[in-house]
Amino acid sequence: MKRLFSFSFGFCFLISCFLFTASCRTSVEPGQQENPKDFLRPEDPVSYAADDYFLDLSKFRVWKDSEGNPHGTYNTDTQVLNITTQWKAAVINCNQLDASNYRYVRIDYQSIDDGGETNQPFRLLVKYTDGTSSYQLCERKRNVQYYRLEPDSKKSVAEVQVWCTTENPMAYKINSIRFTQNKILSPAVVDNGNKPINRSVSAINLVREMGVGWNLGNTFDAHAFGWLENYWERGIEAEFDWEKTETTQELLDFAFDNGYKSIRIPVTWFCHIIDGNYTIDPDWMARVKKIVDMALDSGYYVILNEHHSVHGDQTTAHRTQPGKESEYLTRRMPSPLTCADGYLVSTNAEDKAESKRFLSAIWTQIATAFNNGYDEHLIFETLNEPRNPRDCHNGESHEWNPAQKIPWHRADGETIGGYWCDNRNCSLCRAEYEVLNEYNQACLDAIRATGGNNAWRFVMIPGMCTGALTVLPETEDEERGIFAPGLFRMPEDINSGRLILTVHKYPAWKTDEGNTVFAKRIENDITEGLLELNKAFVEKGIPVVIGETGTKRQEISYTERVKWIRHLMGEAKKYGMSVLWWDCGSGENAYAEINRSNLSFYEPNFVNEMMSAYYGNP
Repeated sequence: MKRLFSFSFGFCFLISCFLFTASCRTSVEPGQQENPKDFLRPEDPVSYAADDYFLDLSKFRVWKDSEGNPHGTYNTDTQVLNITTQWKAAVINCNQLDASNYRYVRIDYQSIDDGGETNQPFRLLVKYTDGTSSYQLCERKRNVQYYRLEPDSKKSVAEVQVWCTTENPMAYKINSIRFTQNKILSPAVVDNGNKPINRSVSAINLVREMGVGWNLGNTFDAHAFGWLENYWERGIEAEFDWEKTETTQELLDFAFDNGYKSIRIPVTWFCHIIDGNYTIDPDWMARVKKIVDMALDSGYYVILNEHHSVHGDQTTAHRTQPGKESEYLTRRMPSPLTCADGYLVSTNAEDKAESKRFLSAIWTQIATAFNNGYDEHLIFETLNEPRNPRDCHNGESHEWNPAQKIPWHRADGETIGGYWCDNRNCSLCRAEYEVLNEYNQACLDAIRATGGNNAWRFVMIPGMCTGALTVLPETEDEERGIFAPGLFRMPEDINSGRLILTVHKYPAWKTDEGNTVFAKRIENDITEGLLELNKAFVEKGIPVVIGETGTKRQEISYTERVKWIRHLMGEAKKYGMSVLWWDCGSGENAYAEINRSNLSFYEPNFVNEMMSAYYGNP
């Protein structure tokens, strides 16, 4: 929830449309059930097996300005194509080529600038003699990309164009451009490592060692649901959709050297499915694996999760706000879910079946890519903030308060003045808790089924919305304002003692009179909430990781934020709970404490307060 407000919505929308639209397609009208996913369409028929048809790259012609000067060059010896100006292109005339017997245009390319100035994504565009055209983004993290030919137009291809789409000049070595019948995928990522996992370390001791950590937020969790028609097809450049600074070994080392012992790497997977078998793009998996390996090399405990694939974050407000009905129609979650739509904590039979297929498939692949080469320093987290964003109960959304009663407090910070909601008796909410229990079990079963180290890997389990109250035993405490449905249960495991509970704990700063201080009610919420988690889980051998916490730097005064973080860290330390900061954004009012662009802290003193509160004064 919070991550979607840490950057400008409009900015992200424009950047996503500009850089990351995979290809132009006819839009589907709101409400239609037609699924536009390319990978669900059958391959175009071919008449006979044919060798690839290579274009002659020496025929590249770069567009010229009004005075006849070209906007770039192509060197036939080095094969380097340089385009100096945004929205200009190099063109190869195809002379009405009949490409009926081919399915794709394949481009093999190589960046010549690892520094990033001239290796920005570029566009491969095909223009047909009937006047139509479409394109495919070619990403800097790939070396091969495929453009799918339009079935109704490919009998006569006019041109193949390479476009520079950024303000930076483009410089790539273009090894070949060819028409081909078949798309060759990178091989699936399989872990063939051999590192023993420590079966004797307890979950309680492991979490104590994890200490203070941070989230690599707004990076591999970026998605486009609700913004782009083809939300389900993000390339590997998606890691730069929301956060423009590339994750480097130096960045990871910097944070580790300054006290962060664990890192959570949120990853959204539903938008990287490339076929109807739920296959994750191998290049995306390889990129995630590289970052995980870098983090482990720095010395971290690494949490790898499934993040935004319950992807309705943008739908609820548009459904419930007057005047937003038309936006909701364009942004609403598909019903029922189909392949690569992610999952829902829904009792609908079709949604439930698709969700289990999706979750089992992705966790089988993730666990296959991360197994015997990884010891106990790698932890899996099944789901992030699981819920039903499509729910609407009698015109009200119970999405974030399922089967819960939530109090509000008076200005004194202690007295309960009433209740925001009371959804405790909602039968649909209550039934969805059992659905989530089944999903957590399905994820864990898929992980364990891969065997090897994954039979013993520590796995973090969330409750509904990853809330602290949604996981507690049934509680009706009017005095403290704690109401818990008692419907959550940890999954059954083949090896005992390898599960960890995860919750999120953000401060609700404002009182009913708008005071932005560390009020007594916030202090009590931490004290009482962590006490209940300790009694229900830690004392029974199940440690707790507070996987996300944080607050915006300019939302509240520095003094009040220090009071809050010192109390949270002190209480968490008391019960051996690890705490990870949600770190993202670069604006003045962002969550980030780590300045990724220059390897520094926005507020060094605040980070020191956080560390000293947990670890003690040096």
